[in-house]
Amino acid sequence: MKTRSEQLADMQQRREKILEMIREDGTVTVKQLTEAFDLTQATIRTDLRELQKQGFVQRYYGGATLATGKQNTGALLLERQVNLEEKNAIGRLAAQQIENGDAVIFDSGTTTTAIVDHLAHIHRLSVTTNAVNIALKLGGEPGINILLTGGTFKFPTLSTSGEKAASFFENVLAEKLFLATAAISPRRGLSYPSETDINVKSAMIRSAKTVYVVADSSKIDKVSMFALPCAWSDIHYLITDKGISAGAVKAFEKLGVTVLVAG
Repeated sequence: MKTRSEQLADMQQRREKILEMIREDGTVTVKQLTEAFDLTQATIRTDLRELQKQGFVQRYYGGATLATGKQNTGALLLERQVNLEEKNAIGRLAAQQIENGDAVIFDSGTTTTAIVDHLAHIHRLSVTTNAVNIALKLGGEPGINILLTGGTFKFPTLSTSGEKAASFFENVLAEKLFLATAAISPRRGLSYPSETDINVKSAMIRSAKTVYVVADSSKIDKVSMFALPCAWSDIHYLITDKGISAGAVKAFEKLGVTVLVAG
């Protein structure tokens, strides 16, 4: 039997995970949450009421949506604007791995978006992406050809998702993939707060010769809700910031993943 403090800690952790799911997909239904957490609808509705009271979500009949969704989408703002200095450093180092004439895949997210701000040295590039904001950022650049996947639009990540987005990569061949993640652990692999992009990310990996995971150090040794089903042999590089521990670097390199640290 759990103590009262343990029950409160579990409740807080669950609400944080629910919020992460909504920040990833923009909206979620009570039915989805009851299945994901194996709880009653009454409990889930209580969680959503509390998240609404805190100003994070807006409830509707049968579910909830992100409170900042309309405002951020109109301004083309990504939802998770945190650790921007570290992500900018990662973006700069990741951009240095790209050469003229490369065919690359950019996953959606704030860290991958930081990469495209450092591509002034590139004059010829073929880009495939599921990130609408990245396509718009690069769309006016001469010499850069862009393929934007189809699928369902997710406004928190300004990206397309679902089976149509995943199937788009069936005939795509790329030298390099820059893959985002919510969490990465030497023991548990890559994981995400929602299932919606798992198939898309798996398809991206299958299409690329070399895979770079880009993740700031706050995501290392963490685990999110849903695991990405890939082997460590599919991941060639991890680009992160100097906040990574020496132990984590050693653990990843033991798995065959080269760690590049942005200073």
